Amino acid sequence: MKRNLTFILLLFFSGSLFSQKSEADSLYRLGYEKGVAGDWDGATSVLLRGLSLAEKENNAKLLCGIYFQLGKISANTNNYDAVLQNINKGIPQCQACKDTSGWSRIELLKGVYYLKFKKLDSALVQFQLSQNLFMALKDTMAAVGVLAKMGNAYEMAGDYVQAEKCYLPYYDATLNQPNSYAHMNANIFLAANYCYQEKPDKAKFHNDKLLQLSQALNAKFEYSNGLRYAALIEYHKKNFEAAYKAMTRYADFYQDSLIPEQQIKQVEAVKAEYETEKKDAQIRLQEEQLNTERLRFWALLGGLGLALLAGIGLMVLIIKLRKRNKEKEYLIKEIHHRVKNNLQILSSLLHLQSRQITDDTALDAVREGQNRVDAMGLIHQKLYMGDHVAKVEMKDYLQHFGQNMLESFGVEEGNIHMEYDVEPMYLDVDTAIPLGLIINELVTNSLKYAFRNKQPADQPNTIRIRLHKDAKNLLHLEVADNGTGQSAEPSGGTGFGSNLIKMLSKKLKGHMEVQQSAAGYATRISFERAIVD
Repeated sequence: MKRNLTFILLLFFSGSLFSQKSEADSLYRLGYEKGVAGDWDGATSVLLRGLSLAEKENNAKLLCGIYFQLGKISANTNNYDAVLQNINKGIPQCQACKDTSGWSRIELLKGVYYLKFKKLDSALVQFQLSQNLFMALKDTMAAVGVLAKMGNAYEMAGDYVQAEKCYLPYYDATLNQPNSYAHMNANIFLAANYCYQEKPDKAKFHNDKLLQLSQALNAKFEYSNGLRYAALIEYHKKNFEAAYKAMTRYADFYQDSLIPEQQIKQVEAVKAEYETEKKDAQIRLQEEQLNTERLRFWALLGGLGLALLAGIGLMVLIIKLRKRNKEKEYLIKEIHHRVKNNLQILSSLLHLQSRQITDDTALDAVREGQNRVDAMGLIHQKLYMGDHVAKVEMKDYLQHFGQNMLESFGVEEGNIHMEYDVEPMYLDVDTAIPLGLIINELVTNSLKYAFRNKQPADQPNTIRIRLHKDAKNLLHLEVADNGTGQSAEPSGGTGFGSNLIKMLSKKLKGHMEVQQSAAGYATRISFERAIVD
């Protein structure tokens, strides 16, 4: 099924490329025609002669087309070592003559090559590049055709939902060609996809179209797929007898051919399922005939009594559990409240102690310690005041944190702006506290060292905190400023803050990257620990 779309796409993209009538061009056209006819050896021989002449002429556009055809022939003859060799030679030729169409077709063929060997990530990269190139040419039909190939890759990876998202635009694009091979293939993809997702009603809608189109177009291979999907649809509907009959029709369609062993197993499996269901039905019928009305009455009465007792017991248990949960939640909030109060006392003690310190280095150390305590205390405050006792809403926390930091350093209003780019998310306490301390250290460095030199009037002093999650639900943190580009601790510092960041990042399995330039200073940390919500 997937090979059919590949052939149609490659054939669609392999039309007449050149208008100049030369010997090399004539050989290219002859090689292309032999390839369409399936004469791979003849096509290769002619194209190699054309390649030699095109190289002498330094005709980049013609070289692009010849390398593409040679790569396609190599794929059809299973000579996959030559596929990459040919298409990789064609890419720079297409780029040299700015033949975006040829380039996009070569990237598509490269993706098909990776798909053949189940290198799905590499295939998706090539298909995405090919689709972008077609979109740049505003060739929408070609672009959605490549999107369908991306659906094939996702389907091979078992991601049927993502594959469906790729197939639907291709299907919509073929609706204006209701009797075409492209529309038939779109229905093949969706019928199979919905079978994999066990959505038999949607699968039947597309499979009925597939059967109708394949008969009209005399496409026997596609028609056989439709018969097979019809059996799978009935199987997912638990209509085992209908599934067995449909699979029998599929087997009979190939009565003069060898049926692959896998398909034989499918027929036997459906048949066994049907026979088992039939025997179970007979046994149930015999049991019902043996039971008397009196036994059924007492069984029903006993069942109702047990259900009533079970319901009462369950209700009592639910009430007790809800009460215990409320008590535990209250106790946990009380613990967070007390921890926050203790941290507040510790912060106040540090503040009082700092008023008696005259040494600047010691004073900075005490104030930084106070800021760290405040960062932890704010987390516990959010826990006992919020709706959740075990996780912190990070966007609200960081906004309060930033305001507290500005006040702690005595920054006048408007001198430094705090920007927040934080996705709505909740973090557990074991993640939120180390993360809060890391952000505290990075923001402290920016406030202390980034803006010592005066900034231009048209460039306000800014500190940006960015926290987001990726598709795998993993954390990514960035703290950046537009200061002098020297936010790190100076050579005379203790290095405690830097060591603390490294230690906490290691605890969360984080990988840190620092970017320093005249435009500012940025620290990016990617964590391997998944977030709570």
